[in-house]
Amino acid sequence: MATINVVLDTRRARKDGTFAIVFRIRHKKEFKDIATGYTVRKEQFDFRTNTIIKDNVSNHQLEELRNHYYARLRAYMVANVGDENIVDLRNYLVNKLPQEVTVYELWENEVIKLKECGRIGNSRVHQTSLSVVSQEINLKIPFNKIGYKDLLELESKLLKRGLSINGIGVYMRSFRTICNKAINLDYVDLNWYPFRKYKIKKDKTTPRVLSLKEIQDYFCLDIDAKSPYYKSWLIGKLIFMLRGINLKDLMLLKPANVKGDRIIYKRAKTGKMYSIKIHDEIHYTMQFFDTNETLLGILSNDELNNKLRPLELQTQKRKVINAHLKKLGEMIKTNEDITTYVFRYTYANIAKQLDYSKDIIAEALGHEYGNSVTGIYLEMFDNEKLDEMNNVIINKITVNTYREKRFVG
Repeated sequence: MATINVVLDTRRARKDGTFAIVFRIRHKKEFKDIATGYTVRKEQFDFRTNTIIKDNVSNHQLEELRNHYYARLRAYMVANVGDENIVDLRNYLVNKLPQEVTVYELWENEVIKLKECGRIGNSRVHQTSLSVVSQEINLKIPFNKIGYKDLLELESKLLKRGLSINGIGVYMRSFRTICNKAINLDYVDLNWYPFRKYKIKKDKTTPRVLSLKEIQDYFCLDIDAKSPYYKSWLIGKLIFMLRGINLKDLMLLKPANVKGDRIIYKRAKTGKMYSIKIHDEIHYTMQFFDTNETLLGILSNDELNNKLRPLELQTQKRKVINAHLKKLGEMIKTNEDITTYVFRYTYANIAKQLDYSKDIIAEALGHEYGNSVTGIYLEMFDNEKLDEMNNVIINKITVNTYREKRFVG
């Protein structure tokens, strides 16, 4: 039979001369320790009774915790007769029972796991959602204590704070993800699921786009190569001409992504492959960038190889570029502030104005349009059709006056 007792681990002294008090699990001829967080000097510990001398409060807390572990030890031994293993036994003791895991703990763990997996964007969304939601309702409780009424109360409080319907939707979807994870991990029963009744609301938003004339004016801007806005102006043009490419993907393009007369890359967010023919205007614009490890050199080699702050560096770049684009928009007096995302929506809007179908526009942007059958069909779109559409759109934007001006001299 396994045993668990409070002992002073005298094998290793800490720098301050104290030793750790541990719970020592013994099974057959093996033992494993569980830290208690308590440390004392040898003279402060009674080796006969395994207690701290003249500290009844700490002794009481240690005894309560030992009883908790002992109860779990008995449950493990009953469930694993003949298969007892000291490593598994220790892991079983230190892991919490389903009813002991709180919403906050699981949510926090998800943030950490996503960050460790390199999914920094998702980690940040969950971290922000956790921070906002935990300010409004108590999350340091088991999942079965959260109900449909709590979600309604949370929504009401967030609305009173002035948050938008779509903003609240982001936090609620994060909350729903954690609840689904709790069910999958058997922390709570499927019948409990509060999101079965609660429906996350979504408000229709009108994407910010530039008109045909505004995007033409943008391409016709006369920006001096020494201007701080020059590279950002070129980046905006490339985002548009590369069918609304995401800025992160543009920054991470490498020389190896150029295959003959095409740029072929995998989108970081979705893993979807893109193959875009290099139009003459794209080729010309790319010549103004200095290639390093990346195709356009937007990220320096040091920044690209910085493993500690990849998202911070990319976010910094995005902020600077968007600030420049806003200034460029003011120069041509656009109705909307220009950001990197505006070019993606503008591309789709102009394609629609030129009577291209929603199917081919969706495929060009990497979206699945319609049902799954339609999605499978779209994957079979001939690249020639997408190239033809992109060629028409670029030619429509880069009007003759622009071309003549560019090739003067």
